[in-house]
Amino acid sequence: MSSLLMTEEMDLLLDRRLPLQETFHSSLLAGQLVELSKRLRADVFVHETDEIQGMYDEHIPMESWMRSKLETMGINKLYKHQGEAVEAIRQGRNVVICTKTASGKSLSYNIPIMEKLVADLNACALYLSPFKALVEDQFAHLQQWADLEEENVSNFKMAGFSKLKVHGTEVPAGLLFGQRNIPQHMRKDQASNLVFEQGRYWLTNVHYLHPILQSIGAQTGKASQLIRFLTNLRYIVIDELHHYSGMIGSKVAMVIRRLRMLCERLGNREIQFIACSATIANPKYLVEELTGKRGIQGFHEVMESNAPINKKDIVLWNPGLIDIEHKRRAVASDLYEILKTVYRNGQWPRSIIFSSNRQKSQLLSRELNMILRTHLNESGSIELKEGQDLFLPYHANLPQEIKEQTIKKLQQGEILGVVATKALEVGIDVDCLDLCIMLGYPGSHASFWQQAGRVGRGGDGLVVMMLQEEPLQQYYARNPLEFFQQIPESAAININNPKILREHLVYAAHEQGGTIYNAINYVRASVLRKVLAEVDEQWQQAEGKLMYMGESPKYLPLIAMGETYTVVSKSGWNETILFQNVDTRSLIRDYHVDAIFLGSDNRSYYKVKWIDKRQRKVLVEQVRSDYLTRGIVRDSIEVSDITKLILVGNELKANIGNIIVKRNTFGYKKIYTHNEKPSETVQLTNTYPVSFQTDALWLLWDEQGKSQLRNLLAGIQTVSDLTFEELLDGSIHAAEHALAAAIPAIVKCSAADFQHVSFHSSSTLFGMPGLFIYDSQVGGGSGIVEVVAEKFNVLLKKAELMMTSCRCSNGCPSCVQLFQCERQNEPLHKAGGVVVIQSLQRHFKEII
Repeated sequence: MSSLLMTEEMDLLLDRRLPLQETFHSSLLAGQLVELSKRLRADVFVHETDEIQGMYDEHIPMESWMRSKLETMGINKLYKHQGEAVEAIRQGRNVVICTKTASGKSLSYNIPIMEKLVADLNACALYLSPFKALVEDQFAHLQQWADLEEENVSNFKMAGFSKLKVHGTEVPAGLLFGQRNIPQHMRKDQASNLVFEQGRYWLTNVHYLHPILQSIGAQTGKASQLIRFLTNLRYIVIDELHHYSGMIGSKVAMVIRRLRMLCERLGNREIQFIACSATIANPKYLVEELTGKRGIQGFHEVMESNAPINKKDIVLWNPGLIDIEHKRRAVASDLYEILKTVYRNGQWPRSIIFSSNRQKSQLLSRELNMILRTHLNESGSIELKEGQDLFLPYHANLPQEIKEQTIKKLQQGEILGVVATKALEVGIDVDCLDLCIMLGYPGSHASFWQQAGRVGRGGDGLVVMMLQEEPLQQYYARNPLEFFQQIPESAAININNPKILREHLVYAAHEQGGTIYNAINYVRASVLRKVLAEVDEQWQQAEGKLMYMGESPKYLPLIAMGETYTVVSKSGWNETILFQNVDTRSLIRDYHVDAIFLGSDNRSYYKVKWIDKRQRKVLVEQVRSDYLTRGIVRDSIEVSDITKLILVGNELKANIGNIIVKRNTFGYKKIYTHNEKPSETVQLTNTYPVSFQTDALWLLWDEQGKSQLRNLLAGIQTVSDLTFEELLDGSIHAAEHALAAAIPAIVKCSAADFQHVSFHSSSTLFGMPGLFIYDSQVGGGSGIVEVVAEKFNVLLKKAELMMTSCRCSNGCPSCVQLFQCERQNEPLHKAGGVVVIQSLQRHFKEII
């Protein structure tokens, strides 16, 4: 009988599954990596976490229907910490659950929530997450609460909305989130009207809750629907609490207060908060700051996890030195050798590799496919077809359909693993992973343990953190025990930031019909007085009421990302979305005109033809190429106005104010993919710069100050082959890097929250040397530069210590070289940088 199937149909029927491993022994593989490290001269440290048996709550009371429901989910008993959380929530207490990954936090709150929603037909619940992907994942998990469909039971479902029947009671649940730049026919949130009208369990992210509240003050049909929901709201779940640190936490705290104000104006004082967090030092303090609930209304902590933990081996891997100048082997080179060792002798663990950015996840997954296909074919382990994928990228710019297909392929064993960004760090359950490799320290202990928690859910797990040439990471390489003994970081927010309070007070007034009652119940009275004094003409105060007299506000995003773009290829009238939600920094670095990049399939090359700024589209065409491009981005700065004088002197001035940053693609590098040909730099003339205003702290050396630096650097100049201008440039650049490396440790912020740049001669500063530290957020407002100014003397001491404690002579990644430097760490002069930092300390000692 001849086949009636077409070639494409035959291809779909192929079994692409790879041979999977029944058992995985992490200690065996860790031992193999230790042997490999000797050959590669890498420094390794192996830390082992023991297997821990679970402790169960045998006596928690539960109605028979709930017990049966849990049994259908495969749950016969709860862990002790789950029982503690359930009982505390049932008693009406606010609860924060801070336990390890995969310890069943969502079950801890959904049991009492579902009990309430079944018992009270009007009761509602709100789930909040920092990430849209996690919201979708939680919505998918809610479906398991639905009664098994029988003749008399109907569970209505559509994309983004479900009418769940739970114990015969209808519990409509659904997603709410904004989707910019996505064509109408591709949107997944088609059901938002049904969620507003009927939903009793809303799931959204904190960014979208902000504009949701706006609708109550607007003349739209959604106002009455929102009133219905808020009047009956009983539970607010704040997931991934540890992400609400710094600027975003400060703004979310204002959104939560606005939500509380609205509910209390509607007569609803029965809301309970339930927060879930990864391990941080101060979860109770953070959530009480975030919600404004303290004292008798404060939070009960559930801290001790009683869930079973599988054995894990954690390897800190520091690539070996290749020369006497303290340069190390490339992390990627060691990664290839590690994976060749992993995938041999019948070993088939499934892996997740965490990369620092989206472009790297694309490029690395492509390289791994080529290297491992060759390795496996040559070893005789398996015969792989040319082009067969073993690793795929996973990042936020990929279309949702591609991300879902990637996770499905991973779970079904069609690929060995994914190269992911932090998009897969939280929440999304992929329970088949054995090996986690981090390409660098992820920035916090909370993130480290979150990423490590992706593996070992069904058995042993192996974690490898490959340390990069960066000051903090090399410190951990020298002190590995300190890394594992270190207490988790504290999260910090500033609910007294006047800029943020001023903005959100106006939103609150709009949402409450122009009048805020008892504002001092939600914010500190002294800060409120300060803000009102600054904009006295906009407000009237009487008998505990604040009446807003200004114009209706335009709602700004919590985090001002600016415009985002969609990357599309066209064939006739048809458009294919390759990447979406591309921010402007990525646009000018990765998708400038003539940029060449990889598509999501890791095979196709695309070239940018033109950028449609009106429709915010990047139009591309498929090409044949032997290179990719990486844009060289430069910031130019213009001072807009000075808001605060920090230091006024004849030699050095320091100011806080507003600057305009113009970000431009200076050129790009051609990175060849198939040969050893060195990269080439191409200069661009036809570019699309982006401009934004933000807050900054800047230092300006005037003529006398420059002369003073000349005298201080004279001794160094006599033994160097540099002109004074060259030495000055390298010295200020090194001081800038040392300060930037110290800021996250002192100011409690992420390195992504601020930018920095220095000049030895700048038209911005009248031809004088200068140094800028500025808020990454468009528009500023995070308060970071104010804290940097306040702690500047402490920062200077920390920066000096980081430089002088390193044994290198010329400056290395352990002290002044920064991985993300747009100037490729040129020029840097370590000794001159120390002189500049010490000089600054003398100036600032007078005012601190």
